[in-house]
Amino acid sequence: MKARQFYRSAISAAVMAAISFPVLAANDSVPPVPFEELTTVKGTIIEPVIKEQRTRSKRSLSDAAGQLDGDWFNLDPEMNGIEGSSVDRVYDTITLAPSDKPVVVAVIDSGVDVHHEDLQGKMWENPREIPNNGFDDDFNGYVDDVYGWNFIGGQDGSHVAYDTLAVTREYKRYQAYKDYGVWLTPDEKAYFADVEKEYLAESEAANSKYQAFKAMYDEAQASKAVLQNKHGQTDFSLAAIEQISSDDPEVMKAADYLVQTLSTWRSFGYMDSMLERYSSAVDYHYNLDYDPRAEIVKDQPYNPWQYRYGNNDVIGPDASHGTHVAGIIAADRYNQLGVRGVASNVKIMALRVVANGDERDKDVANAVRYAVDNGAKIINMSFGKAYSPYKDVVDEAFRYASRHGVLLVHSAGNSHTDNDIKPSYPNRFPLYYPGHRIGTWLDIGASGNYKDQRLATSFTNFGKDSVDVFAPGYKIMSTTPGNNYQAFSGTSMASPVVSGVAALALTYFPDLNGRQLKKAILETVRTYEGHMVKNPATPEVMVPFSELSATGGVVDAYHLLQHLQEKQQ
Repeated sequence: MKARQFYRSAISAAVMAAISFPVLAANDSVPPVPFEELTTVKGTIIEPVIKEQRTRSKRSLSDAAGQLDGDWFNLDPEMNGIEGSSVDRVYDTITLAPSDKPVVVAVIDSGVDVHHEDLQGKMWENPREIPNNGFDDDFNGYVDDVYGWNFIGGQDGSHVAYDTLAVTREYKRYQAYKDYGVWLTPDEKAYFADVEKEYLAESEAANSKYQAFKAMYDEAQASKAVLQNKHGQTDFSLAAIEQISSDDPEVMKAADYLVQTLSTWRSFGYMDSMLERYSSAVDYHYNLDYDPRAEIVKDQPYNPWQYRYGNNDVIGPDASHGTHVAGIIAADRYNQLGVRGVASNVKIMALRVVANGDERDKDVANAVRYAVDNGAKIINMSFGKAYSPYKDVVDEAFRYASRHGVLLVHSAGNSHTDNDIKPSYPNRFPLYYPGHRIGTWLDIGASGNYKDQRLATSFTNFGKDSVDVFAPGYKIMSTTPGNNYQAFSGTSMASPVVSGVAALALTYFPDLNGRQLKKAILETVRTYEGHMVKNPATPEVMVPFSELSATGGVVDAYHLLQHLQEKQQ
């Protein structure tokens, strides 16, 4: 055992250095690759799954400072010592009579599990449509659109599960232009030069990451097989593997490799998820030959004004992200299950436009128009991308929504960059209306749970001009498909907190239009004068939190409702 203990200490040192140095000299195997958190292609962080998170008594999760309520976004700094959005304080203290009419919030996302236990009674249902009769009862062009619509589905009920990124589609368009000798203006040449540079760099990096991880993954699987076949091992947790002792050098080599690998990569389940993430980038996101629209949606992809395509299945193949967003806004506060959503008198309209990849402009535009035409007062958009080839089409849909008084709430993004310098799409700045802004638009950054150096999360985008306000977006517990609950981190979570707060305000003040509601939200944020935080773009540099957004604050439901109540008196 002494030799084993010595070898363990050497391996421990190698593990500590694995993120910086690809070394495993002791057994000359494939070295572990640097650890990355499991994220979606949009950068939303998928926290480790917490089993049996169904009842309210079990909804806490661990944080560096201890246990943290999964729905901490409802809490209040004065009442609870947590930098939430002060929602619970509204319910505990505000005595206004709410409106009987539910507030309809459209969730444009990856799909929503309409059957989730914590969303029962919270889903919008089209009052003019008879379910599943195969007829367009309300003559809006969408057959059996009971809960909303799936703009990335086929008429046969099939779905687009994966899609390419916008940079891939734009690079492919550039290649076609070159092949056909299309004349380009100097501005277009400069644009496509940037596209080409970004695509080639990102696709090469994605392939390199996949190859490195796949080699390590295969080595780990081979080591696992050795322990199964030669040692009878059935428990492959790190703790169990660390206890393995054998006179067989092959067994010890396999065990030591797995100790090092799992010390970095947590579990085989986590590694499976990461392999899918890396392989998706190569197989779909940067694959120039992949085109799911032609085989599934069968629309006219280069006709951005086309509508009335897709199907009525708003759940789709993976509704995790959209269901999580919906739960933050609307999860039942009183059923003793899972989490408490922000707004209690709300209905979620499900509009599916986001596959595992980048959304398409025409789908976003059509979803926005559908939401407006069917009575949504708030539209939540927890998505974004680097390029928008039909931005004018999307802009017109947003202008349409703004004219109808609909509040548009959008996540700022998770690439820890300054949106003032490098914009993400969609945004409030119409392409063909210089100087004009969408008047009911809000962009949301993600804040943390404590008033410390990490109040601005490490991943959030920011911008003094282009980001309006921050909201809780760190380790947010919410609903996921199949009556499950999980914690995600991202501006995708911060945006529905604001959508929920806006819906809560409309519950008590239903006559507010989108401009009035936006103005009230921005005037009542919780500010942090003089508070310094790590700059998300350069964490070694401290900046005033007030410089990261237009308001310099975090959304505060209690201040908002107080303000509106005072104005009414």
